[in-house]
Amino acid sequence: MNKVLSQEAICMEQQAAKAKLADILETITDAFVALDPNSCYTYINHKAEQIFNCHTTDLIGKSIWEVFPETSKYKFYQIYHQAVTEQRVIHMEEYYAPFDRWVEYCMYPSTEGVSILFQDVTRRKSAEIALEASERRYRSLVIATSQAVWIADKNGMINEQSDVQIKEGEWLNAIHPEDRELTQLLWTEAVKTKNLYFSEYRVRVADGSYRFFAARGVPILNANNEIQEWIGTCTDITERKLAQQVLQQINDELEIKVEERTAELQKLNEDLKRSNQELEQFAYVASHDLQEPLRSVTSYTQLLEKEYQHRLNDSAQEYLAYIVDGAKRMQQLIQDLLAYSRVGTCTQEFVLVDCNMALSLALSNLHVAIAESQAIITHDPLPKLLADKTQMVQLFQNLVGNAIKFCPKEPPKIHIGALRRDGGTGEVAREFLTPNSPFPIPDSQWLIWVQDNGIGIKSRYLERIFEVFRRLHTRREFPGTGIGLAICKKIVERHGGCIWAESEPGVRTVFYFTLNTD
Repeated sequence: MNKVLSQEAICMEQQAAKAKLADILETITDAFVALDPNSCYTYINHKAEQIFNCHTTDLIGKSIWEVFPETSKYKFYQIYHQAVTEQRVIHMEEYYAPFDRWVEYCMYPSTEGVSILFQDVTRRKSAEIALEASERRYRSLVIATSQAVWIADKNGMINEQSDVQIKEGEWLNAIHPEDRELTQLLWTEAVKTKNLYFSEYRVRVADGSYRFFAARGVPILNANNEIQEWIGTCTDITERKLAQQVLQQINDELEIKVEERTAELQKLNEDLKRSNQELEQFAYVASHDLQEPLRSVTSYTQLLEKEYQHRLNDSAQEYLAYIVDGAKRMQQLIQDLLAYSRVGTCTQEFVLVDCNMALSLALSNLHVAIAESQAIITHDPLPKLLADKTQMVQLFQNLVGNAIKFCPKEPPKIHIGALRRDGGTGEVAREFLTPNSPFPIPDSQWLIWVQDNGIGIKSRYLERIFEVFRRLHTRREFPGTGIGLAICKKIVERHGGCIWAESEPGVRTVFYFTLNTD
């Protein structure tokens, strides 16, 4: 009787222990299954049900190889049998494709079968795999790059460094003595402010020589915003530094040469300016002083001709006529030279000049020539400009006078036109005007032209007619000194413009010039 009671008590204790164990197994976070010696399920906790996505009643009594036949293709199958055979605990982890999960196993074999604790470690494994891939990429980048990569602790002690061929010892001791203080200062400031570190210095390498390096460092901060470590690079910039030194030397030498050349040019410019002033002054003085003896020559020659004309034969009178004519031409030449020199010396301040009034004064000065030639002169409304009034009169007088002089066969027809060059279109309002300026004409300049119906100019002479003393005809054909157009050019250029001519021989000539609006 006591024996029966004892067995019942033992059985109850076993059941209570199993119930207690089941309670424990249901509360743990790991999945748990128990298999009998035939690999059939005898117990499955709730966590395992969730992973298997099925109910306990569907698995109890069934073989694991029957429920999950694909398991035989995995390492789990081999490890399971190894644990049963060797009767030892084995730990493993494996990716199980049917569940698309990484699973970590602990197998506990016994005479009653195998107990297996397992858990889903997919998240941890994914992180480990990503970290490993990142480290592989990082190390591949380090190997592939020409830069030296270093990792230092928060105090700047190098923990890891790719090959920079620097002698062993502290990093700061390898830096050139002249660069250490600044390097240490920059590093201390970067640590203090937790900012990026950058410095350039010379480093003693394995062969004992010094090479230039550019160092960059990035602080890695922890959750408390404290520096955990530094990751950085060192780039050998020796060739670049040497090239910069050579370039700097070349630039310094070039600057010296430029300064010397500039000084020479300034001196030459001053000498040229002084020489031009002296020449202009000489031309003015010479022209002015030469007129008096010429007037004497002319006057006394004319007196000689008047008082002694009855005593002079025809040859002598002809000679006297040559003398008077030559003296008059010389006097005209001197006057023209005097006018040319005065363009740059005896000038007036620019004032607002009405070009219509300037043209009217010029035509008044030419009234004799206009009357004798019966010239027909028309003009468009002309602008008001800041200019030298006297020179504007002289400019119109010379151009209109030339138009009258070089139209000997029929009454001259002369037109003075004007157009403001706005918008840069370059179009001219009249069909017969097609100015092909050899000079760029800025916007908002006035284009003025003087057109005649005279003998014209051959194209090969158009660029030469503005030179001093340049004549295209003999004095017998057309009087003049060859200075008039040179004066026009000098006046226009003084007013910031340019002048040129277009012509059709035997048909017409058009003189164009530009003037600034202000």
